[in-house]
Amino acid sequence: MATWVSRARVAGRAGPAGESDELARLRRESVQLKRDNKELAMERDVLKRCMVLWVK
Repeated sequence: MATWVSRARVAGRAGPAGESDELARLRRESVQLKRDNKELAMERDVLKRCMVLWVK
């Protein structure tokens, strides 16, 4: 059973050199962008609440 798993892993890495490095970099950047997006959304919500309190 481990044989077909090993072959599948090798087949997944086939392609131009550095492709797996590129995919890893894109995954890291994706995670970072999601974190940044979540933080900006929280900051936006805080500013909205501040404006509501200021207007009242």
